[in-house]
Amino acid sequence: MGTTWTKEQLSAIQDSGNNILVAAAAGSGKTTVLVERIIRKIIDEKIDIDKILVVTFTNAAASEMRERILNALYNEIEKDPLNKQLRKQIVLLNKASICTIDSFCLDVIRNNFFEIGVSSNFRIADNTELELLRQDAIEETFEELYLDEEEEFQTLIENYSGYKDDENLKNIILKIYNFIQSSPFPEDWLEEKVQIFNSNIEKFSETVWAKILLKNFKDELQNSIQILKTYKRKLEAVPELLKSMLIIEDDISQLENLYKNLDNWDTAYEIANKLKFKTWQSDKKVISQLKEESKTARDIAKKRINQAIEKTFIFTEEEAIQDMQAMYKSLNKIKEILLQFIQKFNEKKLEKNIMDFSDIEHNALKILLNKNEKGIYEKTEIAKKYEEKFKEIAIDEYQDSNLVQEYILTAISNNKNIFMVGDVKQSIYRFRQAKPELFLNKYENYGIIPNELGQKIQLFKNFRSRKNVLDITNIVFEDVMSKEFGEIEYNESEYLNLGADYTEPETMKNLKKNAILQEKQN
Repeated sequence: MGTTWTKEQLSAIQDSGNNILVAAAAGSGKTTVLVERIIRKIIDEKIDIDKILVVTFTNAAASEMRERILNALYNEIEKDPLNKQLRKQIVLLNKASICTIDSFCLDVIRNNFFEIGVSSNFRIADNTELELLRQDAIEETFEELYLDEEEEFQTLIENYSGYKDDENLKNIILKIYNFIQSSPFPEDWLEEKVQIFNSNIEKFSETVWAKILLKNFKDELQNSIQILKTYKRKLEAVPELLKSMLIIEDDISQLENLYKNLDNWDTAYEIANKLKFKTWQSDKKVISQLKEESKTARDIAKKRINQAIEKTFIFTEEEAIQDMQAMYKSLNKIKEILLQFIQKFNEKKLEKNIMDFSDIEHNALKILLNKNEKGIYEKTEIAKKYEEKFKEIAIDEYQDSNLVQEYILTAISNNKNIFMVGDVKQSIYRFRQAKPELFLNKYENYGIIPNELGQKIQLFKNFRSRKNVLDITNIVFEDVMSKEFGEIEYNESEYLNLGADYTEPETMKNLKKNAILQEKQN
């Protein structure tokens, strides 16, 4: 008896002609669907398995995927033993590209090593070896800088290091280096971000930093106003607490006035720094638990608002712009030091004929994309060959892809043959530079009915759990997951829906019967 597919699963198996994003919730059978899609490509479209690139998140997942495809092929051969196309796939499966992104990048480099000037027999370095080379490179970089006796470098040492050593500045360089490796073009990214401080900024409030500061401040302000309003309503109901209510009313008035003026930085700065809370009335004749609760809540709100002001409104708009312009020289020098360190580190790795995992992705990208005279990255001839070879690119656990991987896989696609499967609610690798926003952007812009960007398919039927488990899961997630926390609004359109009927266990039936009998006896 064949598998009964849902409408959405069938769509994920059969649809083509566009980039497709499958939002597959937990227990929705995404791996089964992906395997079936590959089998249908082989049988219905006569595409050989080695013409499909399947990218998985781990080696274990790649092995499991290969095994499941093999089993599915054997099942199809049992139905049609004389089918030469199916038998051919068993042989081709051994060299099929069902692998992690790192494995694919290694394959790209080993087949095209001469394009980037590395040896064909390079190896992947271990962490200890890399750490020693990193330290050697940073030490040599700083030694050269000390010998040059540049004023800008000396200023950096004074500003960012202590009296005893320069470890703090070295650590800053290394941290920035580690961070920018998540960018497809680290040096371009670095130059772009430094030049932001060299631009002609007239209003600090329009900068990205001011917007972040103001958003956080607004959230804190709204929360405090809401708390104070709650206690104002309670105090209004008790006539003898009128004085306390009027104090809180004055607090609310001041904070709402500040909130209304947050669009103008200097006005908000002036109001915030002149903010003064009235002294709480200590009338010993009026003893009330509500009064004490209101005072405690007010004290907490005052403390949080004052802390937020101290973190946010510490300079006028003019002072902020002057600080940004002054920072440009320091940041530009940090950029130069970083580029000097990167060159030394790369030379040391080249001498030892080694790469780290970041090098694997970036070197593969160098082979696939070239910057033209206008500064625009274009596909190389090698990328075009891969594009011609792979009729489909399937990416599993897409929510944990990073930006470098996105560029690599896009470079070898024809812009309408990428099949992405994942669930942004299960993204847990942001600390490893995963970019769930790549998934979210497509999720928001692809159409259920395919548009010029692509097609979105939602698999929200869960075949793994019982209804009571799904119900409680939906209740919990709806309360805790939002755009601000979790980057997605968990509502009815995101609910996990029952996909399978489970026979109720005998023990549960007996418990219900006993409960009914007990109730009747009572």
